[in-house]
Amino acid sequence: MSALFKTNISGWLKAEPTERPSVYKTTFAERHLGNIWIRSLHGGVTGSMIELSAEAETRLHTSDSEELKIVSSSIDYLRISKDVDLFARTDIERLSKRLSVVNVTCWQDDEDIPIARGIVTIRIMR
Repeated sequence: MSALFKTNISGWLKAEPTERPSVYKTTFAERHLGNIWIRSLHGGVTGSMIELSAEAETRLHTSDSEELKIVSSSIDYLRISKDVDLFARTDIERLSKRLSVVNVTCWQDDEDIPIARGIVTIRIMR
């Protein structure tokens, strides 16, 4: 398991890698609700999952001695989420010595019906 998933934020999110390559999972918890009346996840949970999974995927392709810093992230919320587990698939669009650009798609019940997508740019500092 990546050291990134041992941090406080991933513990709060209950985020972890799955057995599938480039797929990460956040186990649902009541504290993740943003709207208790419609039982929808808080947008920050989804946004954090996008950024955390992008960092974790970049970490798999860099050394532990290199520091990663998020330069920018752009997130599109596509659908209302539900009170179930959240999954994220990462796809590294570009990886160079100093920069990583990662596309992330989040879904809940069906991978073909995403609830959010994002693109995260990460600076790799040696």
